Amino acid sequence: MFNQRRAYLLSFLFCFIRVFAVWSQSMPKNTETQAVGYRCSGIIKDADGAAIAGTTITLVGTTKKTMSDEKGFFLLTDIPAKTYQLQVRHLGHEPQLITLDFGKHKDIELSITLASESGQLETVYITSKSVNREIAERPVLTQVVNTKIVQDQPTTLVELLNRTAGIRVRQTGGLGSSSNVMINGFQNRSIRYFKDGIPMDYLGSGFDISLVPVNMLERVEVYKGVLPPLLGSDALGGALNLVTRQTTNQVLSASYEVGSFNTHRASLNLFHKSKTQHHFIGTDAFYNYSDNDYQANVNVIEPNTGTTYATRAPLFHNGFKNYYAEIFGGVSDTRWADELRIGLTAFGIDKQINYGASMNQAIGAATNHQDALVPTVRYQKSLFDKRLSIDQFATVNTLHSNRVDTAKGQYNWLGEFTPSDSRLGELVTRGTLAKLHFNYYTSRTHLHYKLNGRHDVDFNAVLTGFSRKGADPLGQRFASGEDVLSARAHYDKQILGLGLTSTLLQQKLTNQLVLRYYRYSTQATDADYQGNALTHENNNNRWGVAEALKYTLTEQSFLRLSMETALRLPEQDELFGDGDRKLTNFDLKPERSLNANLGFRTTFHQKHSLEINTFYRITHDMILQLPYNFLFSQSQNIDNVRGIGFEADGEVSLLPWLKATGNFTYQDQRVFDTGNPSMEHSRLRNTPYFFSNFSLNGSFHKIFSQQDRLQVYWFYLFVRQYYLDALPKDKEPDGFLGLWGSAKIDAQNIIPDQQLHTIGFTYTPAFHALTIGLQVKNVWNKAVYDNFRIQNPGRSIFLKLSYSFNEQ
Repeated sequence: MFNQRRAYLLSFLFCFIRVFAVWSQSMPKNTETQAVGYRCSGIIKDADGAAIAGTTITLVGTTKKTMSDEKGFFLLTDIPAKTYQLQVRHLGHEPQLITLDFGKHKDIELSITLASESGQLETVYITSKSVNREIAERPVLTQVVNTKIVQDQPTTLVELLNRTAGIRVRQTGGLGSSSNVMINGFQNRSIRYFKDGIPMDYLGSGFDISLVPVNMLERVEVYKGVLPPLLGSDALGGALNLVTRQTTNQVLSASYEVGSFNTHRASLNLFHKSKTQHHFIGTDAFYNYSDNDYQANVNVIEPNTGTTYATRAPLFHNGFKNYYAEIFGGVSDTRWADELRIGLTAFGIDKQINYGASMNQAIGAATNHQDALVPTVRYQKSLFDKRLSIDQFATVNTLHSNRVDTAKGQYNWLGEFTPSDSRLGELVTRGTLAKLHFNYYTSRTHLHYKLNGRHDVDFNAVLTGFSRKGADPLGQRFASGEDVLSARAHYDKQILGLGLTSTLLQQKLTNQLVLRYYRYSTQATDADYQGNALTHENNNNRWGVAEALKYTLTEQSFLRLSMETALRLPEQDELFGDGDRKLTNFDLKPERSLNANLGFRTTFHQKHSLEINTFYRITHDMILQLPYNFLFSQSQNIDNVRGIGFEADGEVSLLPWLKATGNFTYQDQRVFDTGNPSMEHSRLRNTPYFFSNFSLNGSFHKIFSQQDRLQVYWFYLFVRQYYLDALPKDKEPDGFLGLWGSAKIDAQNIIPDQQLHTIGFTYTPAFHALTIGLQVKNVWNKAVYDNFRIQNPGRSIFLKLSYSFNEQ
């Protein structure tokens, strides 16, 4: 099997070389004959001085045309010396025609103010929608997180998602710690991750949501419950689709962020298109580093006496660094391809381990390393007058993991080391020098066909394969003496989807019907305590069906209803572990679930909005990642879980320069038919059930010059206390829905109320390519506990410098 994958890789490399040979032959051979020309740049504003994005700027009589970005900035280049008319147009504003004489001025900078169309604003109809709005109004419940509007803030994607209704991201510490996304009660691997519509498993932790800079993304699409036909997956609770920056212009974008705990984050985006507009090349890269040495409340064991006392100490062996770089190139808009993109991604992760599944014991020397080199190819083409579109993606790659645990003793939280002749490591008594190799292949095929003006058909096929093999000279052995990790583990999964989208009742009703087929097979060999080989084999297949309806009430409001019966297959890291602190569990069964969502959304005068959603879930064999002991975690089946919940999300423009947003989420997930009367109908352990957000955003102009801009903001997050272990229902707080009052148990089992305040600003000077952002997180320096009651950082300050240059 793997020799076949190597053949695929060689074929991939041949295609890569061939494409770039074509690229080099198409480039101009004599660059001295290329005229440089003149430049015209400017800022588009409205009468209040606010930047206008999406304004069309055309140099009349030429092919030069562009649009203003989110800062109102535009740029035209390579303009021959001549007098032109510059046409500026934006819906709802009076167009302008400006005369430019490049014979007198080499480079021209403009500040253009567009007046609203007199007396016409009430009768202007929106004839087109932004991509974000179209996605948010799909029949399936979708929320769009617009990363572009916060790309200059020193914020993380995790923080951005936590401000979104229905979503809670739990982290086991600071930068680089593992992240667990929960959407409407579902969590862990029930939530799927995509990068530009492609399942992200092949990237391991390299493109984790806790690491990707927000300025590298166009948006994040959050799907709650049912997935659209475009995304082929066995998700039960929803999905995150991370859409990377899309551009057709020449781009240079870079950022550098520095902050508390010796944190450094950098990103770089480059994109270049040839003069013929048929060839492109670019790179996306980022780097993260942090000591993560924030103060934490810990219990210290005195080495000499063995007594334990509580204190506050800095985390001393918690450093993290990683790099990610993707180089890509290809052809576009040709007779045989709309786009052929070939990429090569490299990433590496180095992590010091300071604690395990909980913070009950300090780890002072163990480390973990991951790296991979990932080739990818993606082909897209429309045929038959664009009635049929084809989108094919493929990759074959190997991820390497190396864990070192050879301290021969133990540390306490003060960094004091106690040698021990009875143990070789900290995490496990025998120690480890495990080296694991995870081999992946992924193929995703999507076909879209327009039957007629009312019906579209989608077919999606995702084929994934995985194998693991490794070695550990200190690890467990079979009775024969062979290393247990040397036994190869296999995992193969196929998901096929067929969807029909129909528009009925004079386009008021949109219906999506999706039929999916799931199949997986696994084979792995483990050892029992006596070293006897145990072979585990699993095969499973099942059908699932989903239905999503959207009914338009008015131009500004609509209803959505979706239902699904689905299967969620165990993932390879849940079955085989991750080579770090997640243990194997070859006996996992697939999750089975019935999901329903009902929602309503409305907008008022394009300035205010309100969305309300409810959900209902019944899940059997739910898979949760639970502590196996205080060092390791393991994925386990929870028999039966019933969940109901609701959420509300609103946005209000209080003043022309001030906007307020707010949301709350309540979800009641309870186990049933447990066979244990004392725990019947108890809340799902380690799962928040109420959280809310509120924010104020202000925008000011002309602070120090006529073209600068200042944005200030305040974010507030509240998470109601929840419980590390299952809590009998009669021990819960007595208040309405458990939203106030105290639980009737020992506080050690409680993850307490969380209240976080974040303030900051971004300043863009007249030179609009540069932006300065400053942010203070956890302003009041509160103790913050998250997943498995692990403490997160206290007050921290971050400064971010962003530079962006776009050329037409």
